[in-house]
This record gives sequence, structure tokens and C-alpha cells, in this order.
Amino acid sequence: MNDQFFIEAPKYIPVLTDDRGFWISVTLAAITFLAVLVALFQEKIKDHFRTAKLDMKINLSPPDCHQIALTNSQNGSFISNSIYIRLKVEHIEGDTAENVEIMLSNFWKIVGDNKHIIKEFLPMNLVWSHFQPRRTEIRVPRKLFRHCDFGYFVPFNDDQGTILKLDTMVQPNPVAGGGLPNIIQPGKYEFELMLSGDNVKPLTKRWQLEFGRNWIEDESKMLESIKIIEGSVNK
Repeated sequence: MNDQFFIEAPKYIPVLTDDRGFWISVTLAAITFLAVLVALFQEKIKDHFRTAKLDMKINLSPPDCHQIALTNSQNGSFISNSIYIRLKVEHIEGDTAENVEIMLSNFWKIVGDNKHIIKEFLPMNLVWSHFQPRRTEIRVPRKLFRHCDFGYFVPFNDDQGTILKLDTMVQPNPVAGGGLPNIIQPGKYEFELMLSGDNVKPLTKRWQLEFGRNWIEDESKMLESIKIIEGSVNK
């Protein structure tokens, strides 16, 4: 060791031997380290607190799902009763969700133990309930919820009985064979919904759907005849 070390030793020995000085140094070092981390990752930290987390549910009871009279848009005359199915989109945590949209992304037909994709189905956005003109994007404030139209069951005719018409953003044209992609016939199915938005944590959910041909005018009995069971979730 050279003479310089012994000359400067008094500067270091108190820090190493004095508990108070040692912990002050450790605290200052920790604060400096945290400040550096905040500076490096401040945008990611802000994004974390800005991100909104939402959930989607289907409750087969009023006011989410109920009977509505369909009327002629031109003269207001009664056409038939229908059973409207709506999603309840709830704000769970985070900031207000902006430009939220829901896509009906897949539809499968289930026959026995087999499941196959419905080729005629076209993935499209659903529309939000109670807004005119119709909208596919919406704002969901903190701790509140919105309803999104999934579709409605309606008596079709004596040959086909009840059908489900999906409430997609546009009425698609018939595909090969004349079928309409947003019309679902009685049977057992599985469908997938994808939710996203500008500052929203993406969410994908699946449900099983089953309904028969018979139409029932009584609202509660008709709702009981429709089976929609939540399945897998990808958060």
C-alpha cells in the first residue's frame, strides 16, 4: 500500500464502521437505482396503469336478454316477437377503455363428438346496444358497463321454426348455395368472441350454444329453452 491510502483512510473508515453512514449510503444508492429504472421504463409503467381490463358475460335473463317486438321500419307494423341476446361488457380495472370493439371471430357446428368450422360464417364485428347510428366501437368508463348486441332469436316459418340472426355490423350477402352467413339454424354450436381496443388488454372467450326449432311466445320459457354456456378463456 502506498502512502496516499493511509492519508485518505480516515475518509473511508467511518463510513464502513458507522452503521448510520453505511445505511445512508445504501439508501442513496437504492434511490439512484430506482430513479434510473423509472427513467428507462417510464413509458411501460405509464402504459401499465393506462391499460383497461374488461370482461364479457352472457346472462340469459333481463335486462341483458329479453323479448322485443320486431316492427316494420317503414310503417311501424308488428312483424313478430323476438328474443334479443346481449353481452355485458364490464370494466374491471385500469383506465377508461377507449374504442372498444368485439369481433365474432369463429363459429363451429357440433354434431355428437365432432366439431367442424362453419365455412359460410364470416367473421365480423358486433354492434353496441342502444346507440344510433349503429356503432362497432365504444368507450367504456371506469367501473361501468356497456351492452353489445349478439343477435336475436325469431320465429322464421313452419318449415324452419326458430332461427338466430347475428347482429353483425353489416348484413352480409348470400354465399354459395344461397345461405346467409349471419343466420344460424337450430342445433348445437360453439362460438368465439375477441375483444380489444386502443388501451385494452385483449380478451378472447368461447361459449357453447344450443337451441331447438320450437318457438315459445312466453319470454321466460323461451329463454329457458336457449342454452349458452361459457367455455374457455384466453386473457
